[in-house]
Amino acid sequence: MYKRSTIHDKLEEIKESIELIQEWSKDVKSADDFMLSPTKYMAFNACVMRLQVIGEHVGKLLKAEEKPLDAYPNIPWQAIYGMRNMISHEYANVDEVIVYDTIKNELPELKNIIEDLLSQY
Repeated sequence: MYKRSTIHDKLEEIKESIELIQEWSKDVKSADDFMLSPTKYMAFNACVMRLQVIGEHVGKLLKAEEKPLDAYPNIPWQAIYGMRNMISHEYANVDEVIVYDTIKNELPELKNIIEDLLSQY
């Protein structure tokens, strides 16, 4: 069983990861931008590693007895965890288009939901 503080800690780490990803990718305007320079490629790798952290924590929260993520069935929690598995086991095959899309189109909504969950836990 996860204690509330542990759930809160995982949610805080997810939020921190989202904020770091958003900061590191704020000047990236397309998936190709990540590949244009060594600095942006380094940012891409850092973002991918933080996506892995998000997925790891989501996986742990999915197993929590309290089921904190069940309040948001519209969020593809299993897909988030699946992305973590892809990054962990197939890192060389990570697609920058999918990463870019996730960062720009999915993370803002996820951040809002995580903030809402933080107010409950």
